[in-house]
Amino acid sequence: MLHPAPGRWPAHETADRLALALGLAAHAIGGSSSGRWEAFRTALVGLASRIAPAEGALPGDLVPLEGLGVPGALAVVPWEGPGRARVEIQLLETRAGLVPRLADRPDEAGPHAEIAALALLVALAADADPDRLTIALGIEGLLAWYRESDRRAAPRNALAFALAHVRDRLAAAGRPSPPGV
Repeated sequence: MLHPAPGRWPAHETADRLALALGLAAHAIGGSSSGRWEAFRTALVGLASRIAPAEGALPGDLVPLEGLGVPGALAVVPWEGPGRARVEIQLLETRAGLVPRLADRPDEAGPHAEIAALALLVALAADADPDRLTIALGIEGLLAWYRESDRRAAPRNALAFALAHVRDRLAAAGRPSPPGV
């Protein structure tokens, strides 16, 4: 579920959705063990490569979760109330830019943040047919940041880099950035 902060939506809705998803992915990357990081990176690469050219309905097997230790593929379903595990990300607007803050996560070990980030990215892609390329470029920017930087770097730095990456790549292709990105 996405809850807008007072005064943020609809003016910042598209950008906030992207920043929330990328911010959660940045937190998940920073909190992943070495083994889980490789599986999460593979899932992110696969997701980005499959949504960028996609039009219309997305396939149901978009993100296999076996690499993260969960059988089957990710299934994003309509909200049915709180589930077993809860991951909450907040987006704070500061003078330094947007800061993603992980407000809640399950106490038990497991790939909860990684799966939540993948689910949020898939849910956004399902609702953003014309902006799927923007989501894929954001994922590409995150992965580029973490390829060149320590995974313990602040998620806000990764988020800022990913959003700048989206703007730069779209500008290089002669396409406008969505509002607020």
